[in-house]
Amino acid sequence: MNNPTAKASIEKLETYKPNFGKSKISNLIRLSANEGALGTSLNAIKALNSFTHNLNRYPPQVSDDLINAIANRYSLDYKKIILGNGSDELISIITQAFLEPTDEAIYTEFGFLQFPQAISVSGAKGVVARDVNFTANVDNILSKINTKTKLIFLANANNPTGTFISKEEVIRLHKSIPSNILLVYDAAYSEFIINNDYIDGSSLVDKHDNVIMLRTFSKLHGLASLRLGWGYCSEYILSNLMKVRGPFSVNTAAMLAGIAALEDIQFQENSVAHNLEWMPWFEKELKLLKLDFQTSVTNFLLIKFPDEIFNNAQSAVKFLAERGILVRGMDAYGLPNYLRVSIGNEEENITFIKQLKSFLDN
Repeated sequence: MNNPTAKASIEKLETYKPNFGKSKISNLIRLSANEGALGTSLNAIKALNSFTHNLNRYPPQVSDDLINAIANRYSLDYKKIILGNGSDELISIITQAFLEPTDEAIYTEFGFLQFPQAISVSGAKGVVARDVNFTANVDNILSKINTKTKLIFLANANNPTGTFISKEEVIRLHKSIPSNILLVYDAAYSEFIINNDYIDGSSLVDKHDNVIMLRTFSKLHGLASLRLGWGYCSEYILSNLMKVRGPFSVNTAAMLAGIAALEDIQFQENSVAHNLEWMPWFEKELKLLKLDFQTSVTNFLLIKFPDEIFNNAQSAVKFLAERGILVRGMDAYGLPNYLRVSIGNEEENITFIKQLKSFLDN
C-alpha cells in the first residue's frame, strides 16, 4: 500500500528553523534575533493587561482600528493595507497567490531566508541574484529576469548584512522591470534608517500597481512574540492576498497591542535614539578588537572573524553561549566566519563586548 506523499517541492526542502542559539544558562542575553533592545511599549503592555474578556470569540477578519492606526501613523491609504501574522505570513501568501509551478522568482544572495523557502513551497523556481560587497545589486537582479519571472524579493535594508541600496537604485530597479513582475519590497528595518537617500517603498506603491511593501511590529515596536506584520499594496493585490490569507490570521491581542504601540511615539523615538547611540559605540569597540564588520543602518551588525582555528566565528558562538550570550552564526548563508549581533540594552552591549574581548584574548 502506498503512503501519502507530499509535493516534490516540499519533500526536498529543509524545515526553516530560526537559529536563536542555545545555552544552559537561564539568565540569557539574546542578541541573535534582531529584537527590540528596549523591550515593548508600556502602552502596549497595558493594552494586553486589559484584554481579559471574550477570549471565546474569534478576532475580526480585518481590524479597521489597527489599519486606520497604521494609515494615520505613516500617512498611508488605509484601503491598501493588509495585516498578517508577521510579515512571514505575507511573504508566504504572496508566493501562493502569484506563483505558478512554471514561474520563477528572484531573490538576492544574502537576502532573508524566508524568500527562497516560500518560493520553493509554492512550487516555483527561485533564482539568486548575486550581491556586491554584501549589498543587493540592481544590475545583477535585472540580469536574471526572463519571461518566466513573476516576482522579485528585495529586503531593503537587508538582513543579515545591514546594507541598503539607495532611493535612486530602487527607482531604477522598478523602472527597469516589466509591469507584470511584482516587486516585493521588505522594509522591516525602515524605522531605524535616518538617511535621506533611503526609500521605504510606500511612495512606489502609491504610484504603481506592481509593488508591495512589507513591514513588521517585531523590530521597532518590540512585539515579536505576537506575530504582527502588514503590507501596503494595490487594492487588486490586496484582494487576491485576502483570498489566500487565513480568515482569522491576526489575533485580537496582537491587534490591541499593535494599536497601542503605534500611538506610543515616545517609545519609538527612544528606540531609534538608542540604536543611533549604540551603533557607533559598537563600531568603535569592534575596531579596537581588530574585527572587521559590515557598516549597518539597522539594529544589528554582521561581524567577520579571523580564519585562525581557535578564533573563528563558530568557536565564538560556543564560547559566548557558555557565558549566557546568544549570537547568530551565519553558516546558513555560507558565511562560516561571520556572526550577526543585535544591538541590546546598555548592560547587554557592555557584557557582550567584554566577553568577546575575553574570547579573542584566549
